[in-house]
Amino acid sequence: MSMTVSVRENEKFEFKASVDLNGIAETVCAFSNSAGGRILVGVSDSGKVIGVTIGRDTIERIVNHVYNCIDPKPIFDIKVVSMDDKPVIVLTVEEGPNKPYFFRGRCVVRKGSTNRVLSRDEIVNLLVTKVTFDSLEYRGEVKIDVELLSSFIERLKTRRRMKVYFDSVENVLSRLGLRNKYYNNAAVLLFSPDCSTIFPQAIIKIGKFRDYVLVDEVLIEGPLIKQVEEALGYVIRNIEKRIKVVGLERVEEHEYPVEAIREAIVNAVVHRDYRVKTPVYVKIFEDRIEVSNPGELPPQLTIEDLKKEHPSIPRNPKIARIFYLYGYMEEWGIGTLQMIRACRERGLPDPEFKTGRGFFKVILKSRKYILRELNLNERKLYDYIRNRGAVTLRECVNFIGKSERTVHRYLNKLQKLGLIVKVEKGVYKVVKD
Repeated sequence: MSMTVSVRENEKFEFKASVDLNGIAETVCAFSNSAGGRILVGVSDSGKVIGVTIGRDTIERIVNHVYNCIDPKPIFDIKVVSMDDKPVIVLTVEEGPNKPYFFRGRCVVRKGSTNRVLSRDEIVNLLVTKVTFDSLEYRGEVKIDVELLSSFIERLKTRRRMKVYFDSVENVLSRLGLRNKYYNNAAVLLFSPDCSTIFPQAIIKIGKFRDYVLVDEVLIEGPLIKQVEEALGYVIRNIEKRIKVVGLERVEEHEYPVEAIREAIVNAVVHRDYRVKTPVYVKIFEDRIEVSNPGELPPQLTIEDLKKEHPSIPRNPKIARIFYLYGYMEEWGIGTLQMIRACRERGLPDPEFKTGRGFFKVILKSRKYILRELNLNERKLYDYIRNRGAVTLRECVNFIGKSERTVHRYLNKLQKLGLIVKVEKGVYKVVKD
């Protein structure tokens, strides 16, 4: 007498008596658009184990057919197991992080024990409510950094004035929306010391360059908040700084505003696409810092939107929420504006934002970068003003040996670049050198 499996076909299980390639692929699509599930090939509709004939290329044909018929590519595992001494093919399908999925142009979801094709309006709703990577369950073993979690709770009390308490890891993470029955990916990324082992793409790679030659590099791993702090510390140690006197105090001023560097790194870590197996890159050049991450801007935003008030559309809302509570970011879509303001207050160019080919990049430019845009005479004039402290238009004309109109053009360019300022009619001096 043949064995019968203990479950019936439902929203999580589908039985196939034989290798029905289209039927298998359609159900993989349906499970991907729903909450995941398992397909047992070699089990009848009633749940009776009948086994299946497996040839040399059976598994390969199933995998190829699924990938060829479904767009985007689903996430699933396939293996052969023995049930009642009969071979059964088991496909375990993950809930898709990139919904909606289409099987031969149709969007199929799992409803009860059947697959159903969605209408246009239902597809739109699926797009709006699609599951983000950070909200997906992680069902493996997870070690949580209790000390980090405890310090985070203490920070909530002071930074956000929240009435919170620490009773247990499970309860705290549940209240933070990072755990239900299982921890979600956000909990792993934020509070597990093993997050970069579980998700190898969750790292920051920093390189220091001289004349475009790599002279030093570091790989930063671990919980995301610690990654940001360590990366920021490395960058600060590897950029120029000077001591300036403000009143009676000696103040240390870095080559770039620290708040702009922090914002660029935080945004890269929080808004990156964790489905892409690529790290966040921070490149320190002699005249600029480049911070890039996998994941383009959301389709609702353009580069120009970043330069004005715009909505906050986080790719990883759970991670973004924790960084907000920690005090590392706001939820008002003003992070890029703060970056721009910090650079302008220092007399530096606005940050440059780039997106495309699956990546987003922020470029912070130093005063050296500005000087690269000067021709020989403009650079000579700038050095002359810097060395003299304050000069008149007539002195500039005499120094360069050009017409007053030409020198005026040089001075206007230096002013637009934020290098000099007119202190009174016909008198100029360097700004924040």
